[in-house]
Amino acid sequence: MNIKNILRRKYLQYRNCLSKKDISRISINIFYKVKKISLWNKKYYNIYLPIKKLKEINTFIIINFLMNKGKNVLIPVTNFNDFSMGNCCFNTKTILKENKYGILEPINKKNIPIYLIDVIFIPLIVFDLKGYRVGYGKGFYDRFIPLCNKNIIKIGLSYFPPIEKIEDIHKNDFSLDIGVTESNIFFFNYKQQKN
Repeated sequence: MNIKNILRRKYLQYRNCLSKKDISRISINIFYKVKKISLWNKKYYNIYLPIKKLKEINTFIIINFLMNKGKNVLIPVTNFNDFSMGNCCFNTKTILKENKYGILEPINKKNIPIYLIDVIFIPLIVFDLKGYRVGYGKGFYDRFIPLCNKNIIKIGLSYFPPIEKIEDIHKNDFSLDIGVTESNIFFFNYKQQKN
């Protein structure tokens, strides 16, 4: 029995019940929590764009915050032929187009080396109290994270409080450094610095 698949189905059903108003409120509350974390002295931030049909958290709020701070915002670019992922620049001039999977991607891609990423926001469905996550099951981030620099800060955003434990953790699974819900910040492998 694949526990992750069961959790994936269960929490995607919960997510599917969220209204636009819920998504907006929770996304704003998550942003205010994220803003409290002391990680804004970094240079390169990779953050996924929300997939509307999957009712993902609105990350554009965080993206606007980063751009207003003059940070380099990078977004993932996916290749579904080999399930690999790239990394490219995002700014106010970037023109986005939805691919056949409902993912917004830039039309003109300016690729940036993966090793430059300081902070990465990782999409997920739910995470546990050790920072392990249930994603969509395609393994994009499981393959991408090992290519990044070893000091990269991995952040997961979730609509739901963490569950106690994901039972079927695989040897290639990585844990988050920080998990954020609308009511809490969970530090797993990251020490919050005092301002």
